[in-house]
Amino acid sequence: MTSPRRTDGRFRSLAIPLGIALLTTACGTRTVTEKVYEHNRIQISLRTEKQGGEPVDRGFNQPAVISVARLVHILASIDLRSEEKGNIQRYPAIPSEILYPLAEGLAQVLGQASPADEIAVVAIRKEKRLGIFDRLYLTSFVTYVRGEQLDIHLNRSDWEIPKEGKKRRIPEPEVGAHPMKFSIIATRGMALLGRQSVAVDWRSPVFAKASRARVSASGKVERRTILMESPPEAVARDIPAQPIPANLSATALRRLADLEEQRVAGQVTEAEYNRRRREILGSHGTPSNNP
Repeated sequence: MTSPRRTDGRFRSLAIPLGIALLTTACGTRTVTEKVYEHNRIQISLRTEKQGGEPVDRGFNQPAVISVARLVHILASIDLRSEEKGNIQRYPAIPSEILYPLAEGLAQVLGQASPADEIAVVAIRKEKRLGIFDRLYLTSFVTYVRGEQLDIHLNRSDWEIPKEGKKRRIPEPEVGAHPMKFSIIATRGMALLGRQSVAVDWRSPVFAKASRARVSASGKVERRTILMESPPEAVARDIPAQPIPANLSATALRRLADLEEQRVAGQVTEAEYNRRRREILGSHGTPSNNP
């Protein structure tokens, strides 16, 4: 028969490491995820770091009020560059089909977020093949408002989920993770934070009106086609830009301004921009740099 004394000692030996483990958990930092929005295959969660059971204030400027229309314009302005088999392609980061519902959910969650919360977005697009088989595509990113900027860390863009993935847990986006090979093309009103991260000046008048995408009354997105990017060799072979002379006519200046707007909007490639610019300057008596 085991004596009470020995029994008490055994419990004490178990209690010591258990107490240390509980103390470590209470004092350490852990991440808590709360799903706060789910609609149309779009899931948005708030992720909070907690220490000692209390949220860690990460200094985000949240809650934030950003309109759905402005978020549509922001998300529609993010383009990606991907290189496959030597060809450089430019395409939208957010597919048109999910653009408006994603902006609706994000606007709602930004209004709920606290200075301690980063926002994790998971959006799935479904495509039916042969009217029978469904294919699922994942777009995911992490975002938060920092100062006057909306930081967006893109993880996946229209990534095809493997068939067995339909039964698995969908991968969550993480800041600094790069599961796909692409780079963001920064356009007006934004600056690159990294190859797949961008800081958006969300208050900028650039995003006050439709540029790349227009939304109908029914919520359908009509998007302008983004041209393919020219190979780097074509740009490298191009002649350096000519300076604009002081005596250039008002007509030529207007044509140059229109061309610059098309370039910023992604409607012309760099090679086409340089070629047309030289034509405008050359047709108004500007000396050419051609040998």
